[in-house]
Amino acid sequence: MLRILVALALCLPIAGCDLLFDFPEWQWRQKLTVSVITPKGMKVGSAVTSARIEFPPKWTGVGDAAGMQRGGVSGEAVVVDLGQGRYLFALLQGYSEWTAYTAFFPELEGKAMLKEEMFPYLDQMVASTGQSRDVPRKHYPLLVTFDDIKDPASARRVSPGDLSASFGPGYRLNAVTLSITDEPVTEGVVQKVLGWLTAYPEQGLSPPTGRTTGIPFSRRVSHGDFLRD
Repeated sequence: MLRILVALALCLPIAGCDLLFDFPEWQWRQKLTVSVITPKGMKVGSAVTSARIEFPPKWTGVGDAAGMQRGGVSGEAVVVDLGQGRYLFALLQGYSEWTAYTAFFPELEGKAMLKEEMFPYLDQMVASTGQSRDVPRKHYPLLVTFDDIKDPASARRVSPGDLSASFGPGYRLNAVTLSITDEPVTEGVVQKVLGWLTAYPEQGLSPPTGRTTGIPFSRRVSHGDFLRD
């Protein structure tokens, strides 16, 4: 430990050592909006989350974790009130700090890039306050509904290409868009609808079954997919 401290002390006066202490980081707020065509017109829901991406230097980690990108999103899922006690939720599962990047720069999908090459794009994205983009279908968050909104175990996956299978004829996903915003992070909307939501984010929506096959969908979704600090 002493040798490490001495090495750092010697490095401080050297300009080239600035990289040693460089923690490139981006923070922003992103608004996800989901619109659904229904027999009674368009229904829209949205939620603002806080997002962060950080690229720490390799000396901050150990082994495979050395220099690994860090970040995440915090906030709550999108709730679309379809009426008659039915709701569509766009969860935080499948929705990450990189969703905005893929929405703003779909042309970079699959392109091999050094992390330093991503930095100008991240700068541009964070500076795009007020601008909106369609989220590519492959990057949609997980969509779910409940047969009984009071029963977490009744959660069902919703196919973005076939909302009628979950809600009936005349229901269709219109758009999933993301914008960079200066609006405050959304609070309280999910908990108002899901009164059973707990403070234990990794708790599944239904009890463990003890099985390794035939696991119900509700076990694949946690409370933290709806609300995350």
